[in-house]
Amino acid sequence: MKLSKSIVNPWQVIHVEGQVDSKTVTALRDYIDMELVESLPVVLDLTAVPFMSSAGLRTLLTLHRRTQEMGVALALVGIAPEIAETMRVTGFYDYFTIYNDLSSIPEA
Repeated sequence: MKLSKSIVNPWQVIHVEGQVDSKTVTALRDYIDMELVESLPVVLDLTAVPFMSSAGLRTLLTLHRRTQEMGVALALVGIAPEIAETMRVTGFYDYFTIYNDLSSIPEA
């Protein structure tokens, strides 16, 4: 998995590349813990994530709770259709604001 961060209008964007599963989710959690700026809204860019296990979905919910506690917005971008379907079936989809791509995100 490859992780990086950028700032876009003033969202902090965490870019994730590769599978998010039990082998990689700890690296994602650690990266979020180290890189998250508490005063900026958060975008998790999943455009390059072809697969997400239940461990990854739990991490999304943890990030959702954390951003709520911080009082900042959270959005997901570029969710693969298979991941989106799993999120719908499990009820996770309703917790998130979701955009097709980074250019769709409004200025916060």
